[in-house]
Amino acid sequence: MNKKNIYNIVLIISIISIISLIYIKFFSKNINIKPFGIEILRVESDSMKPEFSKGDIIIIQEKKEYEVNDIITFQLTDTEKITHRIIEKNENTYYTKGDNNNAKDETGIQKDDILGKVIYIFKTAKDT
Repeated sequence: MNKKNIYNIVLIISIISIISLIYIKFFSKNINIKPFGIEILRVESDSMKPEFSKGDIIIIQEKKEYEVNDIITFQLTDTEKITHRIIEKNENTYYTKGDNNNAKDETGIQKDDILGKVIYIFKTAKDT
């Protein structure tokens, strides 16, 4: 096999893997797959407009450190995940705010509650 054939095979396997992960994520609600600390989520509100909107798809990745201005997803309750921007950091407590919200979030969150940083946005929603 030449290099071009190997490249094409790797590319096809990668594309099939990504499509499979997206399918599993959105059609099998009870399965939580996070290869390489990466998770795919659907945006459920417009709190981060204009950065992204309800219906868009975001990819988050676990990081060792998070900084002010990072957009992160954190676990608010057992069933609720929030994706907002870090506006302030005090040791291990982070304060966040949705770009489209008037006030910062009511309470700070701990690093252990952070699921990951937004690393990619798929714009699927139509702005109205």
